[in-house]
Amino acid sequence: MIRSEELLDGSTEDHALVRTLEEKVRALEDELRFFRALADELPLSLYHKDREGRCVWANAALLESVGSGLEGALGKTVFDYYPRELAEKYDADDRHVVETGETWQGVEEHQAPTSSEGARYVEVKKVPVRDADGAISGSMGIYWDVTGVRRAERLEEERRAQAITLRELGAPLLPLADRVLAMPLIGRIDGARAAQALDSLLHGVSERQAAVVLLDVTGVTTIDDEVVRLLVDAAGAVRLLGARVVLTGVKAAMAQAMIEMDARLDGIVTLSTMQAGVAWALGRRK
Repeated sequence: MIRSEELLDGSTEDHALVRTLEEKVRALEDELRFFRALADELPLSLYHKDREGRCVWANAALLESVGSGLEGALGKTVFDYYPRELAEKYDADDRHVVETGETWQGVEEHQAPTSSEGARYVEVKKVPVRDADGAISGSMGIYWDVTGVRRAERLEEERRAQAITLRELGAPLLPLADRVLAMPLIGRIDGARAAQALDSLLHGVSERQAAVVLLDVTGVTTIDDEVVRLLVDAAGAVRLLGARVVLTGVKAAMAQAMIEMDARLDGIVTLSTMQAGVAWALGRRK
């Protein structure tokens, strides 16, 4: 026979266990509310889907973008909100995560149903969701708008391409005949442009096995240290590659300035015009 004291003791222990479990449940519920409230405040879109791609949960940012509350979104799929082409892409990525257990991340085009701004770009990360036994039960995703960053990157790429084009136009290297190259210089030559011109010149001489290079300064507006240094460096470097430099288009004022700067133009042939330089070069090719 069980004594009443034992029944009382057992009942007390049961009540204590129930209270402990209730406290743990409340703590978990409080923690869940906290994290969901936090997720709703983030400027990111988050979702949780089951294995079939049906919505289990989504945060406020995502729900706002599709024009729905959480209750209305539960059980829905991307096909209920997005154009078919985009929906098929999103669904395929989710299924890949669920089937392989691999994380997927990338930048993709996105069109929010409630937005009138047109297509945007979003950074997306999708990961598998596992149950208590470790089996994959669905997928979880997070994405955020990177349209501004993408546009800035494209503008920077365009700027760099334009800068390269301008540099190439500023110091073009033109093949005139077999083993004869010409580089007409126009405008003001600064340090950056001089370095670009010299680099282009040396690559061209090496690649084409040039014997003569015509440097035409007819269009140079000013003569200063940068121009003189370019001419001297070009002559020396080109000679090391087995070619000669012919300087054409030197005007009286430029010649006088070069004398005053004590420019050492040893090994450089100077002629009045580009035509004279071409004739000289054609007659002395090896």
